[in-house]
Amino acid sequence: MQAAFDTIAAIATARGRGAIGVLRLSGPMTESVMDRLFTARSGRKAKTMGDFRLRFGDLLNASGEAIDSGLAFFARAPKSYTGEDYAEIFCHGNPAILEKLLASALCSGAVAAPPGEFTRRAFLNGKMDLTQCEGVDELIRANGEKHLSAAWRLQRGDLKAKLDPVSEKLSRVFAHIQGAIEFSDDVAEDTSTWKNAVSEAREEIGNILKNAEVSAKIRDGLIVAIAGKPNAGKSSLFNALINEERALVTNVAGTTRDTLSAELEVSGLNITLLDTAGLRKTRGTVEALGVARAIETLDKADAVIWTVDGTKKVSASEEKEIKKWQAVKPVLVLRTKSDLMENKDASGTLLSSAVSGEGLDVVREFLKTTAEKVLSGEENVILLKARHCELLKNALKNLKAAESGFASGEYLELCAKELELALASIWEVTGQKTPNEILDIIFGEFCVGK
Repeated sequence: MQAAFDTIAAIATARGRGAIGVLRLSGPMTESVMDRLFTARSGRKAKTMGDFRLRFGDLLNASGEAIDSGLAFFARAPKSYTGEDYAEIFCHGNPAILEKLLASALCSGAVAAPPGEFTRRAFLNGKMDLTQCEGVDELIRANGEKHLSAAWRLQRGDLKAKLDPVSEKLSRVFAHIQGAIEFSDDVAEDTSTWKNAVSEAREEIGNILKNAEVSAKIRDGLIVAIAGKPNAGKSSLFNALINEERALVTNVAGTTRDTLSAELEVSGLNITLLDTAGLRKTRGTVEALGVARAIETLDKADAVIWTVDGTKKVSASEEKEIKKWQAVKPVLVLRTKSDLMENKDASGTLLSSAVSGEGLDVVREFLKTTAEKVLSGEENVILLKARHCELLKNALKNLKAAESGFASGEYLELCAKELELALASIWEVTGQKTPNEILDIIFGEFCVGK
């Protein structure tokens, strides 16, 4: 993190050409730096522009020469995103213009902002808690409508809103225990009430963690693998579902040697569709690696579309393989190449053809059903990151130990220590007490300029 007295500057828009580019500034020298970069057509200086009032003017390079025209606003601390004096300058989205503006800012006393520094300062200045900061990053990275909605709930403070009452309840219990320890002659022990309060807190944290798996699926999406024997129509189906000729399709068995992927959005959830190598005993090293990777993909997949060549008889070994996967995850079995079948009496099996389009609606419905099953009840899901889950599980463990201590009559000092550890974990989630090393990791994953 930059020193608190530094004024930071960064390009906030994605690299490349676009309609608009944005340069951000934050820190005590923002006003003077802005005046070196921007001259309002009205002649106003930053301090007289008024908070969050857009002004039109000329944008200047490090030599004071106008290089573009655009808009700018200035916001005085603490009423800004970062809680510091803050400004944004909008120019045409040419990388050369943005780089010149950034160079001008750096020549005027600003320093280049590292990734996530603007949001980190918002956190340090009390504008948002740590989970809300993580929600900002999730909003930027969201894939799919459901991920976007869950990221917004995290950013607006839903997780904090659930954890704050828990930490307040536990803090009161901890304070009462400390009082009982320090003033044992004057303060009566109330272990039954303390135990009930800890039990309630443990239940509330447990309810939050119940949706951890769904939360992970919303954030990471689902993996659906297309599997089967060589030349069973996997790649043709893959191309048909994504409506793009991504995978090579030939009559030669074993054409696909590596796993191909494409992303779809189904029912608001991101699905990664994987086309795998045909499963068979191999002799060649390259194909063997492809088969090994296909099996690894099947292990990781949330669901499988198993393709069977409809023009051939299904072997007993393949039926056994299909049943093995059906026992552990959703599997849709398709008899492909129905357009080439002479007899379509498939005894109840699903027929499909990437050429005629037969059966593709069934495949899409399978994807939809799989996604909706995962998302059942997701309206109330709070997006949890791995960090949150680990810390809250630690808190549960400590609370359970404290609860047991109250019941068995252990020394109050031991129960108090367990409560103290539980509170430390909860406070680390929200950022009330989080080591700088953890903050460096969290904000280091942000974009530059955010």
